[in-house]
Amino acid sequence: MPEASLIPAARRARALELIQRDGAISIQRLANEIGMSISTARRDVDYLSAAGFLERSHGGAALSMRSRTTFEPATDIADQVARAEKIAIGRYAASLIEDGQSVFLDSSTTVLEAAKSLVERDLNLTAVTNDLRIAIALKDLQKVQLIVPGGQVRGGSFTLVGAPAEAMIRTLQADIALIGIHSLANLRPSETSIEVANIKRAWIEAANRVLLLLDSSKFNHSAFCEICPIERIDEVICDDGLDAENRKRLEQLVAKVTLVPADRRP
Repeated sequence: MPEASLIPAARRARALELIQRDGAISIQRLANEIGMSISTARRDVDYLSAAGFLERSHGGAALSMRSRTTFEPATDIADQVARAEKIAIGRYAASLIEDGQSVFLDSSTTVLEAAKSLVERDLNLTAVTNDLRIAIALKDLQKVQLIVPGGQVRGGSFTLVGAPAEAMIRTLQADIALIGIHSLANLRPSETSIEVANIKRAWIEAANRVLLLLDSSKFNHSAFCEICPIERIDEVICDDGLDAENRKRLEQLVAKVTLVPADRRP
């Protein structure tokens, strides 16, 4: 896809995906792969390096080797990383929701894609979310009873967190929860902050069935705070880029593992 057709966040997300895949890349190859100028490639690498994603090298860049378990990407870049995978995972997860169910929709870019697919399905639902973008996506649906727990908007995100939100969630019981996470390294569902992990833990404890939605890149980096044992998850929904070893380990611990093919065409 040519540079002119990509917004900066999408271009930088694509650059990050390429470097994550290969570990390192030259500026020239990065420019060729994405279809952008050398100067634009250099600026994008500088941006990603300053943000902590990469380590600049002579003529190129490599993945940052610094351990930063509380590091979070900017929202605009997080939205674009593994976008095809997130759309496919979200669409599949939405297909599992049944008419008349109550559903928890966690604050996550992948769960947001599930919410968008739910809009198209036009189901009778009770939906509870702590994500402002998900709430906006569902707000005009006549058949959806939408509940947004109170709380504090987390800086730089669309996520509501805090004791009021947790307290309300703990009074509920839903049929199903769609949960996104920052990391599943070492099969440890984890988040970058305690406050976010607490909300996700509350969703999980209050749901009859828990679906974990994540793209395969989430196995590559660790995060600060464990949410729950992986055995507490009823189904893991991931893209078909998951490696065989992690898939085998997951299938030994989780009742169901579903790998969804993603349309990765430009």
